Amino acid sequence: MSAAGQLHLFSNPDDTPAGSFSSRLRPSAATANSHPTKPRAAKPLRNGEVKPFHVSVLGSGSGGNSTVVRYGEQAMLIDAGFGPRTIAKRLEQADIQLADLSAICLTHLDQDHFRPTWLRTLLGYDIKLYLHHWHRRYLDRIEGSSELFRAGLVHLFDGEEFQPIEHVHIKAVRLPHDDKGTSGFLLDTPRGRAGYATDLGHVPDELVESFIGIDMLLLESNYDPQMQLTSSRPRFLKQRIMGKHGHLSNEQAFETCQRLADLSPHGNPQKIVLLHRSAQCNCAEIIKRVFAQDARFEGRVQLTHQRRRTRWMEVKPLDAVKREQMALL
Repeated sequence: MSAAGQLHLFSNPDDTPAGSFSSRLRPSAATANSHPTKPRAAKPLRNGEVKPFHVSVLGSGSGGNSTVVRYGEQAMLIDAGFGPRTIAKRLEQADIQLADLSAICLTHLDQDHFRPTWLRTLLGYDIKLYLHHWHRRYLDRIEGSSELFRAGLVHLFDGEEFQPIEHVHIKAVRLPHDDKGTSGFLLDTPRGRAGYATDLGHVPDELVESFIGIDMLLLESNYDPQMQLTSSRPRFLKQRIMGKHGHLSNEQAFETCQRLADLSPHGNPQKIVLLHRSAQCNCAEIIKRVFAQDARFEGRVQLTHQRRRTRWMEVKPLDAVKREQMALL
């Protein structure tokens, strides 16, 4: 088998991690706007205790983006670019309900990253909304958003670290995208570290420096340049997407992964999850060929899909992975 063929492209197994939410009483997707039951608060960690840290991309592409992050019994979303009912159905596949969510962290407010239809659900479920202060004026333009502020659910961040759920500390990095910009996130937990960045026209040094040594990288790989240039899209759109404030090409994503691999100790990142693939100007086989150029990425690359979630992916430090591998010998 060729190196390209060995890059794993997972489908959609329903592989709920141990210690799931299944024993808790919560409303189903069909009753998402009825009286919700809030999740239990996280138990304080005992000395030396480390809980599992999991990520599942619920969908990623120009039609919508959302990722669920779980640490122990706590859960949150990065972006909500599908409506509440769609996300509720995909969460149920992962054995999570809307009522289990404590927060949503927004990269930016384009509709494929935040649907205004979420406002009532945020209020009904008392879900906190985190966004960078430079995006507040765009939130203010959404009808009904003032109710979120009155309810105390909007949390604005800048350069400081914030904690949307217990034991998950996040630092935002400002990224170039259109006139609004977007936020990349470094997620730091007692179990491991993950970096999340999408919708950026180029990769600033600050992002690379912030992501050195992370265990899992979730990064945009939006388009193939040749497919983009030969597509039927209007010229202005091609220029916007391929410009410094547009989206990352496969090659730009690959070069960023190489930079991080060169700078990171012990072979990190262990897992590379590629986001926001264009349906018109990209394809899985091209991405595989690009990433097969570096043998370090063999078996580490996960492609995401617009219409279905990924499997649960555990974030854990490399020494824990090595211990588990040794135990199998």
